[in-house]
Amino acid sequence: MAKEAAAFGETVVREVRALKNRRRGTPREVDPETADAFVRRLCSLLDAGDYFGRLSSLTPQGKIAQQFLASIADREQSDFNCAVSPKVRQQVPLVFQAAAGVMEEKSGALVQSTAEINGEGFGRGLLYSGRVILVLKSLRAGFPFPFTSEEKLIRYGVECIEEGLCFLNKYKEVTALHGLLSLEG
Repeated sequence: MAKEAAAFGETVVREVRALKNRRRGTPREVDPETADAFVRRLCSLLDAGDYFGRLSSLTPQGKIAQQFLASIADREQSDFNCAVSPKVRQQVPLVFQAAAGVMEEKSGALVQSTAEINGEGFGRGLLYSGRVILVLKSLRAGFPFPFTSEEKLIRYGVECIEEGLCFLNKYKEVTALHGLLSLEG
């Protein structure tokens, strides 16, 4: 019986180690060039929608803080009543439009975005080029919106951009002859 208990203990230890190995590690560093391009594109989209110039005196970090960042109390309030504020519903398309713009700059291909989120926080963001879907993000209860720090917003945008560019490069060979619109399907 003692041998069985020891064998069981070793099995548990191995399983715990396997679970620890599956956990996320430290986050990768974001590419500063891509992060700067994302912030620049995001600020230009904010400026385009600022008809009366209320944000014109702010720095890019100030614009992002005022328009995109929520306090932890605001985030807890939206988590509590499962409703998404109108501010968040405006933020979602802007983030995906900015990511699409940076992907266009880096790849030279036309990249479109579409994003929607309903009042309960469910929706999706989509980046595509021709018939190829490059990025598809599902939003559940508004997550990851609203962001509580500028770093999280930039990391989310840069990850979308890198994922889309990787996928675009993967299918560049397939679409080289006839373009992105020629994929069968």
